[in-house]
Amino acid sequence: MAHAPRNMGLSAGARNRRSVDVKARIVQSGNFEYTSHNEEVTPGGGGRPMLIEGMIHQKNVSIDVMDGYNKNVNSTINHHSIYHLYEYEAQTNFLDSLIPSLFGFYEIQTRFLCCRYVICDIDDWMGRRKSIELLAIRKNGDIYIGSNKNLDGRIDTEENNAAAFGGLNFAKKVTKEVFPSNFHKHHSVVKHWCLENHRFHRKMNVFISSVARAFDSSGDVVELKTVSSNSMGKVQNLSRTKARMWWLRALLSGANRIVYGLRMDNLIVNEILEASIDEFTKGHFRFSEADLFSEVFKIFEKIDRTLIDEGSMCLINLEKFEPMKVTLATSESIRRSPFW
Repeated sequence: MAHAPRNMGLSAGARNRRSVDVKARIVQSGNFEYTSHNEEVTPGGGGRPMLIEGMIHQKNVSIDVMDGYNKNVNSTINHHSIYHLYEYEAQTNFLDSLIPSLFGFYEIQTRFLCCRYVICDIDDWMGRRKSIELLAIRKNGDIYIGSNKNLDGRIDTEENNAAAFGGLNFAKKVTKEVFPSNFHKHHSVVKHWCLENHRFHRKMNVFISSVARAFDSSGDVVELKTVSSNSMGKVQNLSRTKARMWWLRALLSGANRIVYGLRMDNLIVNEILEASIDEFTKGHFRFSEADLFSEVFKIFEKIDRTLIDEGSMCLINLEKFEPMKVTLATSESIRRSPFW
């Protein structure tokens, strides 16, 4: 039986120094993108929001991130879900573009598909002792994995909605948006991650979908954030929790840059700065994804062994100090769609 990761009681620095057997890398092939609107999915890069580069390093800008906010209108629901990734694959069959397996590695035949927040939730379970619940289903031989967004205070409270609105509004004000007034349209990129277990010479292919709020002129994803001006504009002044959150989301989407606005107490952004992802891996924080992807490998491999039949589903519960619990389920028994 799999147990909670042993690194949970360690400092983040000690966690990053542990030797691990799994190495993860993005496979630089294919250009997988789609735009989603409610349940509609449109393949391709036509919905890209382009960063207005001239706004970076500008002082005395004035961006009211709460401009247009109405607490009585829930306009900030994140409709990005595993369903959209499933529909995108059904329309494009992009999984057929996989590169051949590395010599010396046994390639697990199942491909795993999930949204970015699944990996982020696993990281929170490991480092912040947050309980999470995943739901997996085998479709067309592959496994799609979603995460229960309603756990641990992530429900639509007024505070959460206001924060989500502010982030989305900032993104819209620093990009040339294809859909400038529609908060329910999201452009996403899918990155093919190859996880190589060097101890057992096994290889796993994981496809992770991330909402991309901005692209630069080179076509690369740029992560967008806002932060209180108390940070003085320096990423090393971020709390370790926030810094890891920024870094991991950028990493999973393939972004090398994080553009962030300094937010005053009145919620006006008055300066826009940027940081390289290297500042989080080689500088003050020295973050590493090694332990995280080692745990992802173990969890996904367990799911693969559990879901034998086409259409089979299971719940995966990861509690604070408990062993991982995997339970076979049906959409009727849990009264929810497998595509959260």
